[in-house]
Amino acid sequence: MFRIMRLIVMFDLPTETSADRRNYRKFRKFLIQNGYSMMQYSIYSKIILNRSVLSFQTVKLKQNAPPKGFVETLIVTENQYANIETIVGQEHRSSQEHSTKRMIIL
Repeated sequence: MFRIMRLIVMFDLPTETSADRRNYRKFRKFLIQNGYSMMQYSIYSKIILNRSVLSFQTVKLKQNAPPKGFVETLIVTENQYANIETIVGQEHRSSQEHSTKRMIIL
């Protein structure tokens, strides 16, 4: 049985020095190349199919995290993620992205 979840990665990284900015860009590029989509600045999410994929992604995040700053993760079910409500601001995500009624091709 698949238990589809979302892995949400939130980070606050320093950008004072050129090395800090390079580490920020490298981490952000890692997230994008590994299938994470941006929810807001410094908040990215990815669909996770099961616990073994979650473990693998957590190890990869730890290996690619910059040496300074904060990187935190949160795991929510797809149903919980679908209940996100925009209070202020324009809806920039499609309604399909918030719906649990979509097809995942493996």
